[in-house]
Amino acid sequence: MNRLFLYSGFLFILILIFDAYDRDYNQPKTEITQSETIGSINESAKQPPQDSIINKTPLGTEQPTQKEIKSLENNKLFINFDAKSGELLFSKLKNYPIELGALDSVVILDYDKKRYTAASNIQIKDEQFIPIFSVVEKSDDSVKLSSTNLPNITLTKKITLIEDSHQLLVTNNVFNNSNQNIYVRNYEIISRDNNSTASLMLPTYTGSAFYDSENKFSKISFDDMLESEQAIRVQDSWISMIEHYFFSAWLPTDAQTKTVYTNHEKGVFTIGSTTQYDTLEPGQNYEFKSVMFVGPKLQSEISDLAEGLDLTVDYGVLTFLSAPLFWILEIIHAVFDNWGISIIVLTILIKAIFFKLSETSYRSMAQMKKLNPRMQALKERYAEDKKKFSEALMRMYKEEKVNPLGGCLPILIQIPVFIALYWVLVESVEMRHAPFVGWIQDLASADPYFILPIAMGVSMYIQQKLNPAPTDATQQKIFLFLPFIFTALFATFPSGLVLYWLTNNILSIAQQYVINKRIVG
Repeated sequence: MNRLFLYSGFLFILILIFDAYDRDYNQPKTEITQSETIGSINESAKQPPQDSIINKTPLGTEQPTQKEIKSLENNKLFINFDAKSGELLFSKLKNYPIELGALDSVVILDYDKKRYTAASNIQIKDEQFIPIFSVVEKSDDSVKLSSTNLPNITLTKKITLIEDSHQLLVTNNVFNNSNQNIYVRNYEIISRDNNSTASLMLPTYTGSAFYDSENKFSKISFDDMLESEQAIRVQDSWISMIEHYFFSAWLPTDAQTKTVYTNHEKGVFTIGSTTQYDTLEPGQNYEFKSVMFVGPKLQSEISDLAEGLDLTVDYGVLTFLSAPLFWILEIIHAVFDNWGISIIVLTILIKAIFFKLSETSYRSMAQMKKLNPRMQALKERYAEDKKKFSEALMRMYKEEKVNPLGGCLPILIQIPVFIALYWVLVESVEMRHAPFVGWIQDLASADPYFILPIAMGVSMYIQQKLNPAPTDATQQKIFLFLPFIFTALFATFPSGLVLYWLTNNILSIAQQYVINKRIVG
């Protein structure tokens, strides 16, 4: 039976490894025909090639080299942009400090440190000049830019921070002053380097992703971009760059066919989307609107912004379990207004659901514990003959009507649920800087005084004492060190995760103690 715990722990680790592999390397890829492969894209202009599906010739490189930095802000966002190109260069979240109590806030877009930028612009077919803007009018949360350097074409751009939101609206307008038709389209891009701040102990995805009505949620990792540049026809799509807790995304503003494309150059990785070309006759005006979200993966905020946007909270292969668990956790939090208490209550509910299954396992363990003295006697009697020892052991099990694997299935059934809750606690930005009690002021950070990890290690040691002792000397040594190993491991984990494991262990100890009293005495 003790081997069961080793095998269960081993299975738990294998599932985590598979899940991490699936997140990074095994995402479904959209089939792309040879004709849909993109040619090189000018890095400085960061525009899609002209006729990206057909014509492989990139745009010209004329662009202002000196940036003119301007700022906008509302009650949630502070951004910097280049007034000459309209490119978004920097964004800071006012209500999310980098660390608990810190004055500096979380930065998402960051041109200087991560080459992380975003833009929504107009592209004019066969036009080789890049528009250069100047400020026409400006307020704290809005700016209007205008460009007349393109012959017979007037471009205006308005950037507006949406009130009380992590969103901004970019309105691009093009007016045809010429005496012939021109062909225009809107494109949106997000670019960054591939440096990740994810923890080695808690690996999370950093990379690009997109969503459309046919393929649903798809990731395109930085490694995927290195292997091949892509162009994919999509409908009702949004594109994004994702990292732990935070992300940026260009959201759909109307139902239309677009092309999502990727490219990389000089260590900068780009995901972008383009509309189809529209014909603009002489004297006509055309307007494109783009909405960008740049903020936290707060599910109460992002779920209603666009279909599938909540999938940026990456629960991996167990999303079908993790999503309802978080939903229940939110309901509990609405009652108690404390995420730590909510974790405890949810753990109790899960334990209650699996009460009968756990009881089956613990009864099997208790019966094994009761037979442990006889097992030791058999081992001593057949110390030189392992085959006879095994035969005698099986006869004893048969006589006592004990199934040594009787507790295996119930434990294995529960493991996916435990892992699903694990990812809920790792991925949810709601836990970030959320206080519990006393010294625990951030459930997403490690316990500063190691009280919870030590308590978890003690609870694990008590559980071992309630289980039948291993007959093998090597197993005994392994089990002796397990509480110390897990204590050291959990000392690096977010305290919310440790709280969950500690609560589960305490409930298991109580249930197992009662069953042992009934069976073993």
